[in-house]
Order: sequence, then structure tokens, then C-alpha cells
Amino acid sequence: MKHKLAGFLIILFASIHLCAQEHGFLPGQDFTFYSAVHKYDLKGASYYIKVDDDRSILQLQKITCSKKKLTNTSEFEGQYGLETFSKYAAALFSQANAVVTVEAKDTVQITLEALDSRLIGFLFIRAHGLCQIRVKYKSLEKTYCVDITDADEHSPVSSDAWVTRLTATRIMTAAAMREIIEYVLADLQNLQ
Repeated sequence: MKHKLAGFLIILFASIHLCAQEHGFLPGQDFTFYSAVHKYDLKGASYYIKVDDDRSILQLQKITCSKKKLTNTSEFEGQYGLETFSKYAAALFSQANAVVTVEAKDTVQITLEALDSRLIGFLFIRAHGLCQIRVKYKSLEKTYCVDITDADEHSPVSSDAWVTRLTATRIMTAAAMREIIEYVLADLQNLQ
């Protein structure tokens, strides 16, 4: 009887410990670049997209559009996050009929201020993708912010999908990047 109780307690504590690991240990699906939700046409304009990373300088605890605390513990916390964001921006600009080149005379300066994902809740867990950037382009100087969840209309995964925690955080991080870059594309299209 004592061995059964001890075994049960070990399993119970291991389960609690695993639940506490926000991004999980199970392998997740590879990071996916999702296409833009809306269609944009930048009419063949050429842009140099310069992306800087101020996350370690600012060390934001929260972003302007969310009450969720940033943990900055996901795989996107360092250089990988910056590179992934830069590739995503270039891909979505290209989808919007823009030419992305270092030789362009027009520079879109994007400063990454926050990029994180969170799993919030117990039993009914809500996955969040959080991103904040500052953009400078000609007369446009603006801070953009996104807190997208798996229950939002533009989420690539539903809130009742069976995915690992790592996959959920990757999906919602991708969704946050896509959503915030689309805000920039919409403003640039309106400036033309």
C-alpha cells in the first residue's frame, strides 16, 4: 500500500511539474509562416526592411495592448526571434507585391520591442501570441501592438485543438508576427 501511495505521489508531483512548464518538453511542429489574412498591394514598391531588436534594452514586462505579463522564456527570446521576425516581414511584404531589397531607397525601420507567447489558464488553457514593434517610414512613426489568442478570428489554430504546448506557442507567436506585420502593410498601402 505504501508503494502504491508513493508511486501515486510521484506521478502527481511529476504531472504538476510538467504542467508548470509553460512551453513544454514534447516536440512541437516546426515554425510555420502563415500567409496574410487580408490582401495588400504595395504596387511593386521597393523597400529595405531594417529590423532592430530592442527587447534586451527595454526589458518590457507588458506590452501596451495587453495585461499579460511577458516571460521572455520562449525559443523566440534571442537572435532566433529576430531572424524569424525579419524573414516573416520580408515574406509578407513580398506577398503584398513589394520588392524587398537592401538596395531600395525607401527604408522601413522596424524595432522589435517584445515577442513572446503565453499559455494562460488551468485545464482550459488560452494560448497568447504577444508582439510589439515600433515602425518608422517617412512620415509614419508608430508603435504597433498585438495580443492574439487561439480564440481570435485570425488565429491559425482553434482553442480546442489538440496540440503540444510547444506547438501552441509557436503557432501563436507566428500569428502575432503575421498580425502585426499586416498592420504595417495596411498603413503603407494607405500611404501610397
